[in-house]
Amino acid sequence: MGKSRVVGFNPKQLEQQLLQGYITEQRKRFVDYAQRTIQSIGNEIKSYHSRHNMDRTGNLLDSLCWGVSYQGKLLDSGFYRPAQAPWESGLHEWSTASFKDKYGDYAERVNADEPVNGHQLAQEYIDKYGNNPTKGWKVFFAILAPYWGYWEKGFTLRAGIGSGGKEKFMRFAVMSQFYDTVKADLKPSRVRFNVSVAKFASKSLYSRAKKNWYG
Repeated sequence: MGKSRVVGFNPKQLEQQLLQGYITEQRKRFVDYAQRTIQSIGNEIKSYHSRHNMDRTGNLLDSLCWGVSYQGKLLDSGFYRPAQAPWESGLHEWSTASFKDKYGDYAERVNADEPVNGHQLAQEYIDKYGNNPTKGWKVFFAILAPYWGYWEKGFTLRAGIGSGGKEKFMRFAVMSQFYDTVKADLKPSRVRFNVSVAKFASKSLYSRAKKNWYG
């Protein structure tokens, strides 16, 4: 009696089918997780907005985004919401007469030279970071309006010149709060967190504004 054999079996093809099935399923899970998490992050920021005018122009929340990539290729991405900001805002989102009095024409020039388009900044980041060569899976969240760093790290808010020197330290570490959540959710994956406040045209202006941010 002859030996039986499987006709038409291709182990490589089966391996590819199984791998593709795995990628498809993981992609769905990560995208669902990212979409739910970005809504939680955005809603948390909005809960502060009405009290502290965080998103006056809309560019802040327009820059809140997420992405999912595999083996260095962006698979899916999105935003907290569709672009809503009717115009670009300046880097000094909360510049007032008192701030301009202190820094003069230089503040005006920095404001003009550093326009902020939240949605565009987010899309540029997604395209670059999502396709950055990386092994395995990557799920990321980012908020790209450069002035968000002040809310995250904290800054001294003064009522203005002639107010008797009243000041208050302000800090709303929303992204770092969600870093802890994401780290727990995606354990044992490596989770990294970064806050940047360095997108100022002048390091000296950045240094002074960090200590004495007028609103």
